[in-house]
Amino acid sequence: MTLSDYIFSTYNALLDAGWRMHEIDQMDMIGYMKVRAWKARKEAEPKPAYIDEVWPSLRPR
Repeated sequence: MTLSDYIFSTYNALLDAGWRMHEIDQMDMIGYMKVRAWKARKEAEPKPAYIDEVWPSLRPR
């Protein structure tokens, strides 16, 4: 994804969420990106799980 695609994608997502163009232009875009990156890192953290949840095919029959 190019930088242009990423910016357009971000603007489009915000517009779809009900933001107006002037609100997006006046926002702290760097701060917004930092929050989004933080959320992505949190979602990528491993969560505890049992082996049969990770590999259901190994479940005894």
